[in-house]
Amino acid sequence: MYFVEKEEEIAGKKVFYIKQPVGKKDIIFMHGKSYTASDWLKLNNTLIELYNLEYRFYAFDFPGFGKSQPNEIDPVDFIQAFIEYKKLENFVLVGASMSGGFALKYALKHPEKVKAIVAAAPAWIENEIESFKNLNKPTLLLWGSNDDKVNPKIGNQLKEIMPNVSLHVFRGLSHPFYFENEDLFDQYFFDFLKKINE
Repeated sequence: MYFVEKEEEIAGKKVFYIKQPVGKKDIIFMHGKSYTASDWLKLNNTLIELYNLEYRFYAFDFPGFGKSQPNEIDPVDFIQAFIEYKKLENFVLVGASMSGGFALKYALKHPEKVKAIVAAAPAWIENEIESFKNLNKPTLLLWGSNDDKVNPKIGNQLKEIMPNVSLHVFRGLSHPFYFENEDLFDQYFFDFLKKINE
């Protein structure tokens, strides 16, 4: 397993991204507001298992984060620009916090592109909960019970209205639960990936 770092012009600005280019299926990891694409490399066991399951891995720095240049483009439109640039189809979209919200919004706007969504404590959607009742893609919502940044109650609200969703709240973990307990995250994450590929 190896990773390639790239800096290329996407949507008119320089964008930094990481990819693990070997595999038959595509998965995109999107970072939260306090992180960058490179932080996902901390999930060593997760990435090894994704490689074993023949997933190609992508992670980019959003414009203005990490090594990507600032850009006035809407984040959802930026995701689409990246997708078009890499010519990706039928991928799993993983988003945390800020980008968890973007993942849900992107899938609502471009359902034909997305196979499934994993949203870890998706943020900035409190006023848009009702819109996701029309999002019928397999979706896994994950939260830490001690999250002090995005209220876990939002997960319950989404579960009530979304037609194809599962929710798990990790007891005793906080906002970045996937870094706090990678093994526990992997348990639910890979169970979900297995189900969508059955």
